[in-house]
Amino acid sequence: MSSNEISAIRESWFKGSPHEKIGVTERYVVFGEARRWMINQLGLGTGETLDVGSGHGFLTFELASMTASHIVGLDFLSGKQMRMATGGSQLGGFTDRISFLVADARRLPFPGGKFDAVVSFNALQDVSMTVGEEASGEVVEEACRVLKIGGVFAFADNLFPECFRTPSQKLYGKIHQEDLRASLPSLETLLSHLNSLKNLTQVQFDPRINLSEEEARVEFMDIADARPFGMVVDFEALWKKHRSSIRTTGLSYPDVLLISGTKN
Repeated sequence: MSSNEISAIRESWFKGSPHEKIGVTERYVVFGEARRWMINQLGLGTGETLDVGSGHGFLTFELASMTASHIVGLDFLSGKQMRMATGGSQLGGFTDRISFLVADARRLPFPGGKFDAVVSFNALQDVSMTVGEEASGEVVEEACRVLKIGGVFAFADNLFPECFRTPSQKLYGKIHQEDLRASLPSLETLLSHLNSLKNLTQVQFDPRINLSEEEARVEFMDIADARPFGMVVDFEALWKKHRSSIRTTGLSYPDVLLISGTKN
């Protein structure tokens, strides 16, 4: 598969975005650089790969583009998100290598030792928003359970405490924790759930995405409008609370922290 298929999927996203929110969509798609960075760290080849929290399918599509794996994209949301993911798979012409499934990542519907790789990108924060950050441990333990001996584990997210290095990144984290209920446990806490893995490594990637005040306003308005996982966000209150700090400090996407290893 060439980059043309991925480009076609991205273009369909741009066309479907309201003009005033195109910047939000572009930043999410540009985040593909971080996803490709992640895949390049792993050396995946053929075999079966599980993408936990696949969402709209962007990591799934990048995996299909950059590896020879068959990928199962799993998410607990159905509806429009799943329709967009399956539509992207059809648009890209790789339905023979990608399948999507709706299921709970805390109780994966697979036998132990099924997959050659289990990967995830920015999905643990969604778990935190819906059932609490302590559930992150359950998710990674389940990922390890369905991994073959010698298989690759790779989970990346940008809401670990260690992801916030600069003042503008720390402000991003503060807003997500206080107003969006999106936070993750420390790296040390998560690693305590990965006793079945060896060769554990942690590397970070700075996406270098800095938001202007107006870009930040539109982004948080978009989040409020989307009502993630049914959560009601009072945009006016959020903006009144943080606007001055955003204007003074700036707002930047945090580093992406990748935790990877192989199963003993």
